[in-house]
Amino acid sequence: MRTPLVLSLISAALVSVGAMNANAADGYFYDPSNVGAGVYKPEVKHSPDAIQVPSTTGKDINRTIGCPGKQILDKGCAIEDADKDTVEDWTDKCPNTPAGAKVNALGCEPEVAVVQEAPVAAPAPVVEPAPAPAPAPVADQPIMSFEDVNFDFDKATLRPTADAKIDQAVAYVLERNVEKFELRGYADSIGSEAYNLKLSQRRADAVRNAMIKKGAPADRIVAKGYGESNPIASNATKEGRAQNRRVEMYPGK
Repeated sequence: MRTPLVLSLISAALVSVGAMNANAADGYFYDPSNVGAGVYKPEVKHSPDAIQVPSTTGKDINRTIGCPGKQILDKGCAIEDADKDTVEDWTDKCPNTPAGAKVNALGCEPEVAVVQEAPVAAPAPVVEPAPAPAPAPVADQPIMSFEDVNFDFDKATLRPTADAKIDQAVAYVLERNVEKFELRGYADSIGSEAYNLKLSQRRADAVRNAMIKKGAPADRIVAKGYGESNPIASNATKEGRAQNRRVEMYPGK
């Protein structure tokens, strides 16, 4: 019958441990192995060189540590914040921030992302338009052709039927703001070239004189003979040669 004996031993051990813990909590000690000693409070002996540290329960020692001249339980150091950014100097990584600047927990201004503006494209070079091609030279065209002023063969005398055409030419000159007009006289191909050149000059002069008599300004009319050049009809026929004995009016050069 060993079971009751085992239970008794376990119970006694538990009671002994509980008593020891309770007494130890109160500063007293009970040693079950030394029943004769009873309950006692052991004497705590300190070394003469030991530092006596008072209890710090409930005390604020964070700001005391590291403060010159402060004891461990003295009031902590005053908060030092040289740049007034609300971050104490001992944790301030940027101690010289401008007054009023917004700072982060390290006392530094938050970095502002720099937005790189896209480079402005250089304006495209202005391409000068190619100059317009020069107009093709206009064929030398007469302002007026005196169809009724054709001359007889080897003559430079105006026919009576030429008066109406002369009047028309004078009116044209007076109505236009043109500095000069040129009367060009021509001949057919019969005869020498030198003779026909002189004959054509006399025919141009005859028309000029008639126009001046009817009121055309002499300083604006020039007469010049061109001989048998520039025929307008064939010199192989009588009719063609009659057409080539003529005077035409052009703008002056």
